[in-house]
Amino acid sequence: MSRRLLLISRWRLETTRERLWELLGKPADWPAWWPHLLGVTRIADGDAEGIGARHAFRWRSGLGYRLLMVITSVRSDPCRELEGQASGDLHGIGLWVITEDGPGAVRLTYRWDVELRKAWMRRLAFVLLPVFAWRHFAVMRSGARGMARRLGCRLSEVEEWSAITPEQGLRRARGSPAR
Repeated sequence: MSRRLLLISRWRLETTRERLWELLGKPADWPAWWPHLLGVTRIADGDAEGIGARHAFRWRSGLGYRLLMVITSVRSDPCRELEGQASGDLHGIGLWVITEDGPGAVRLTYRWDVELRKAWMRRLAFVLLPVFAWRHFAVMRSGARGMARRLGCRLSEVEEWSAITPEQGLRRARGSPAR
């Protein structure tokens, strides 16, 4: 039984790449606008582009379990892409991609390709993978709304795709105007 998830969230925000990049580049400030993020601790600074920066993220799921991950920045293309390697309760890769979407708007895509590492999650993966994906998207939507509030902009669309195992291919989980 696979214990791997591929989850993609895409948001349309009426802001600029530069403003969005500035917000993404300060993970220690994320708990101020992301309700499910309990805290971020800087472990190490990266180089001038942020490569090698390490932060510990403590998340709550909304269902009583919490996750702790250390994210190490492995790639940065300012105002375009930010990639991190996760270790801890989940292992894998997270990638933020910013693209233009018409005048005064951008699409922010987050691709999360991870494997469960907590023992109880691995044992129950055969039945709980869809629940974990559902909670991931709820956490991401709350982040999208918080991000829009923090930027003082409109969140006009939220889309979600998931694959319980990447080999299955992506299925559209949800796509709708933002609420």
